[in-house]
Amino acid sequence: MSLADVGIRGTGGLNAPPTDRWVVASGQTDLVEAGEPTKQNAAGDENVILLVDADLTVATDQPMAGVSVANSTETASAAGYVDVYTPGMWLLYEILALTTAAADTQSEIDALIGAAYIIDLTSSAFTMDTAAPAATGAFIITGGDPDVSSVFFR
Repeated sequence: MSLADVGIRGTGGLNAPPTDRWVVASGQTDLVEAGEPTKQNAAGDENVILLVDADLTVATDQPMAGVSVANSTETASAAGYVDVYTPGMWLLYEILALTTAAADTQSEIDALIGAAYIIDLTSSAFTMDTAAPAATGAFIITGGDPDVSSVFFR
């Protein structure tokens, strides 16, 4: 996938955001790279996987595990681990908009604030699909940076 697609914009006053350690199943190397969003693989499962296109939707998808701090450590033959920033209202994330023209002015970003959206995964890069709010989207946009066409979300 792509390194550092999602960044930390704010920590809610915490010096160091809390992290959780999750298991990553064996089968490949570096499934999760630093800055990529992860979710629980299945209900009650100890493994995490990357978000897929059009994730996360409320009441449909598995819960978000967090955004990875560093690359995961699994190998083709052994499970590994990944540390993720624990999701919570204290963390403010930053991600590029799927279409840069949708978030390259402050007025466009202002129009996105408060609505729920989903993450897009196209060409191995995670972006926020700002084309239309999703009634069951799990991510609320709270602002953005028009200079780089990014949005901030919780």
